[in-house]
Amino acid sequence: MATIKRDEWNDYFQAFSFRNQGRPTKLEIFGELGAQEEEHYLPLNGVSLAETGADVPRIEIMLGGESAKNIGHLTHMVPRVCWVTTKVSADGRDEAIEFEDAEGSKTLLQFEPVNHSLN
Repeated sequence: MATIKRDEWNDYFQAFSFRNQGRPTKLEIFGELGAQEEEHYLPLNGVSLAETGADVPRIEIMLGGESAKNIGHLTHMVPRVCWVTTKVSADGRDEAIEFEDAEGSKTLLQFEPVNHSLN
């Protein structure tokens, strides 16, 4: 995994979101309660950085349908992010991105194979 420098986050997330738009995901949270799966197989809409307001820097991960009215839509917030690391496959494709907050909790966004069966 490679660490993304803080001053590169905004540009990196824009490029990451563009490259991976619509890819199926799995979102897991690792904290005091252990690993908790937040969602499985929603398509990525984008990852953005909020630098104003409460709990900044804050990462917003948007998954699922085109709007919040779509039942398959999820926006996950990661407050007070300290570290961002990525994992890339041998062929150069993004495999995962991990966010660590000020309390040490981690959020892992992984990409699922396109041929995944929902059965």
